[in-house]
Amino acid sequence: MRGEHAIPFKSASCREKYSNDIAALGAAHWHERCQLIGQAARDGQWLGPTVRMALDHRGGHTRDMVENSGFPFSWPISPESIAQETAGFERDLARAEAARGPDARPVLAARSRLGRAYRCAGRYQDAIALQQENLQESLRVLGPDHRETLVATAGLGATLLVAGRLTDALAALANGSAGLDGVAGADHPDAISARSALGVALLQTGDPARARPLLQQALSSSIRVLGPDHPDTIACRDAQVMEHLAAGTAGLALKLAKRNVAAAQRAFPSGHPDEIACRSSLGMTYRATGRAADAITVHKRTCADYERVLGPGHPLTVSERATLGTTYLRAGKYQAAIPLLEHAAADLDRLIGADHPTTLACRTTLGTAYVNAGRAAEAVPVLKRVSAASERVFGPDARATLNTRGSLARAYAGTKRWQKATVLYRHVLADYERTLGPDHSMTRQYRDIVAQLPPWWLRALSPVIRTTRRWRQRREP
Repeated sequence: MRGEHAIPFKSASCREKYSNDIAALGAAHWHERCQLIGQAARDGQWLGPTVRMALDHRGGHTRDMVENSGFPFSWPISPESIAQETAGFERDLARAEAARGPDARPVLAARSRLGRAYRCAGRYQDAIALQQENLQESLRVLGPDHRETLVATAGLGATLLVAGRLTDALAALANGSAGLDGVAGADHPDAISARSALGVALLQTGDPARARPLLQQALSSSIRVLGPDHPDTIACRDAQVMEHLAAGTAGLALKLAKRNVAAAQRAFPSGHPDEIACRSSLGMTYRATGRAADAITVHKRTCADYERVLGPGHPLTVSERATLGTTYLRAGKYQAAIPLLEHAAADLDRLIGADHPTTLACRTTLGTAYVNAGRAAEAVPVLKRVSAASERVFGPDARATLNTRGSLARAYAGTKRWQKATVLYRHVLADYERTLGPDHSMTRQYRDIVAQLPPWWLRALSPVIRTTRRWRQRREP
């Protein structure tokens, strides 16, 4: 979670945030950097960035904004450096536990950093196990209302969210956000980060009405407290872009995404994971506004950048390939889309599980690509499995579930199974009318589809018509 970092914010509450980390620097391993911190204090400098550099960026890039990023690895980042630094964090934790015991506050800080490293390296299950352990120790040592315990709760929620455990993530983020608002104040950077993450979780669980005000509040607060180009503000703005896309206001999303890419390019080196993420969001807004060629150009580059920085087997890299496949599909380039989506779906199954929301979205898009390419018979079994999984993961009324059921109805129609297609189309239309209202764009779209379905007598006679047509063709000389 982005809230677990140093920030250029000179209040006493934020300086207090680093008191435990400063205590953790007492070992000889950090002696040289302690001298740097002491010199900074004698020079009257604020200590946050210096401590952060000593803790998380040993010998790394010293740009302020890179230091403030939630990504815990030093720049330049590569698959090799991620593995090496993660191993270093593991050694740091082992040394701290051996020297201070498992429940000392410096150990809690070291465990928190390693948990973030696991998450950013795509090792979600390792991160969850470590963060759950850290949260239990924080509850025992610091108490449930301590700010660091609440930050640990929200950090666990952020990891559960990327791991696809939406219900657990929503509960942890709601508790962390409410607690941080009360303990640290609504304008504390950790509270802002937790509020933004909660909004993203609500968006992913199909509750945009509750997500929208949280994301708007988080963005306005982050701009006011941290500034327009701070990494936390960039993350909040990126979440607002996703909210606009979900709401169907693609034009607003495009304007905001362009602004955010400019801010990210000022804040981060080119190719930093946070900068790549903002460009990927811009590509999605291009796609949503009908600029498929621009979207393909953006996503081809972001795929290459993620592969270079994170490695070809990182979940973000694979997810970006699925996004490129979706963009090819929207452009009508089915032969380019299908292989990308097939490989991405298989990789996502292996990396994050068949029921992960990203995997389900990829398989839904793959089924749609099969239908568009005239391979509807292959789409039906794929979409039937995804429809059942989506109802189990998201619930029967979630947008993702309804979208998948609509795709399955289209696959049935593509295989001339009109009765099944008609029944399913009508159910999806009724669900959209009930959940989104009669005037929503998706409701209007499915109302038009149902109105254009062949009449009942033609659907009933279609098997006879096909048989008669084949019989006549055989009799023709």
